[in-house]
Amino acid sequence: MKNPAFEEVQSFGRHGLWFAMLSVFAIVLYSFFQLTLIGVNRFILLAMIPSIALFFFLVMFFRRMELHIRADEQALEFRFSPVQKEFQVIEWKFMEEIAVVETSPIRRLAGWGVRYGPTRAYSVGGSEGVEISFPNGRKLFLGSKRAGELERYIRKFRNKAKRL
Repeated sequence: MKNPAFEEVQSFGRHGLWFAMLSVFAIVLYSFFQLTLIGVNRFILLAMIPSIALFFFLVMFFRRMELHIRADEQALEFRFSPVQKEFQVIEWKFMEEIAVVETSPIRRLAGWGVRYGPTRAYSVGGSEGVEISFPNGRKLFLGSKRAGELERYIRKFRNKAKRL
């Protein structure tokens, strides 16, 4: 897709989330250094190192997560990086219904990220998105800060594809 009519890139940008994660990381590091100063058993300290490294890599992994959505006259494409390397492509002719959905991600989708089930969901924040229904009964939810605009483009391109 060279020149998409619609393009959006979202990331986990909640300052509170990052503050909480970095605060926990700082507390763990502080505890580690305090334990080294009081002379705790080396095996306990060695056991803490992989946990600290894992937590650090999880924070970095969340920092790199992005939801890419783009649309042009041929198809809708989305990718949740770094989980998905390539864009998922959905041609307009396969879509039945489209609706802007305002929802509570915690209650309905069990949080943000990638969710599998009857409704596959991709969301990195906020409570708004576009829900697309398919002929086989499945649904796709794409979280978007510009859900109304995305829905208009989907309807426009889908109606144009159906006329052809």
